[in-house]
Amino acid sequence: MKKSLFISVLFVVLVGFSNEISAQINREPISISQKTDDGILVAYPNPAKDYIFVKSKDASVKIKSISFYTILGTQVANFTINANSSEINIDKLRPGKYLMRYVLSDDTQKVTQIIKQ
Repeated sequence: MKKSLFISVLFVVLVGFSNEISAQINREPISISQKTDDGILVAYPNPAKDYIFVKSKDASVKIKSISFYTILGTQVANFTINANSSEINIDKLRPGKYLMRYVLSDDTQKVTQIIKQ
């Protein structure tokens, strides 16, 4: 009786443990997309090396400003645009993930993720 109870408990523990491992191993698929498109603004290429191009999808709405933040929330760059599209020089940013916050002329504010190579 003790052996069957021990084997049953061991089986449950191992099955539970294997489910935990598979949950930890599952990762997000790597994105091969070259555009960040949230319906309002298009930013490309992503990942970027030295420049990133941004464009408002609505011709009547201009991009007021774009700010870059580290994942920890520290602002590392700020650009005033006042146009429907622009080329932004990001060569001074270190390689890594950044949050790009943009403000449009209709006071829409959004944040999207950009990867700097």
